[in-house]
Amino acid sequence: VWHEGRRQRADVVLQLRGWPPLTFKAKEALALLNGTQFSAAYAAWCLLESRRLAKIADLNAAIGYDGFNCRLSPLDAHIHQIRPHAGQLATAENVLTWLKNSEIAASEKTSVQDPYAFRCVPQVHGASRDALAHVEQMLTTEINSVTDNPNIFPDDDLILSGGNFHAQPLALPLDYLGIALSELGSISERRVYQLISGQRGLPAFLTNDPGLHSGMMIAQYTAAAIVNQNKGLCTPVSVDSIISCNGQEDHVSMAANAATKARRIVLNLERLLAIEFMVAMQALEFRRPLQSSPRIEEIFEKYRASVPRLEGDRVLHEDMEATMAFLRKLKI
Repeated sequence: VWHEGRRQRADVVLQLRGWPPLTFKAKEALALLNGTQFSAAYAAWCLLESRRLAKIADLNAAIGYDGFNCRLSPLDAHIHQIRPHAGQLATAENVLTWLKNSEIAASEKTSVQDPYAFRCVPQVHGASRDALAHVEQMLTTEINSVTDNPNIFPDDDLILSGGNFHAQPLALPLDYLGIALSELGSISERRVYQLISGQRGLPAFLTNDPGLHSGMMIAQYTAAAIVNQNKGLCTPVSVDSIISCNGQEDHVSMAANAATKARRIVLNLERLLAIEFMVAMQALEFRRPLQSSPRIEEIFEKYRASVPRLEGDRVLHEDMEATMAFLRKLKI
């Protein structure tokens, strides 16, 4: 367990705190093992992290909007009121709020429309946000449920064998969660690609001397490789079932595999969003003297205290790690 900032043995911590170890009563040990607790625990962690990452994805999109000098019209509430999915409405409002009073956003635009990776942020991020809401609904019911077998009803003097241990109500949402998060990563990488592509007045690879320096080129390579891995990981496992227990357990959910797979996607997405944040902040450097919004500029100043502007080539792994650490502490 984690105790006072250190990972320690549970029995040592119990002794330090003067707590007696838990002693199981009749049927309690089986109840902990026989239900969906493993998958539910993974799902709870994945959901909490996904909420945080969804907020960062919207922030990244806002920074990217200014970095790529995008029009704000795709965020206009009129567009989303005629297709009022909750996630879409929330995302458009989030990104627009981040960009309030941005000098870059208010500057003259030369392009009539922007690439989908920017223009369709409310639709793509919003759909993933709606998926998270569905997962939350299913998980909230699950963690407040009895998934043991058999079930004992002392007030009614009943012992009933049933199927509440079956984790299909978790397997399907976990697969859905993986797909939703994979798409957040996919569109994030596309924005990275656009920002380093040498368009909209930005230098190729966001470096002052693209002929001599690689700039952010390799960061996009890394993002592309992670996106490819996520696409493989988000293949549903709940569609499969393998017979066990001599045919007695003839349909299983594979929820544990869906859960551990979802965790890997979450961790991959965290790195993808850190790469995008790093690249988008570099793009803002080339929009000076124009400023982004006051909120984004405040974050920019704090970030630059941890990760300086990329002037010449350096190992970007340290920058990625520092960016992830920065975003974990960022309160948004």
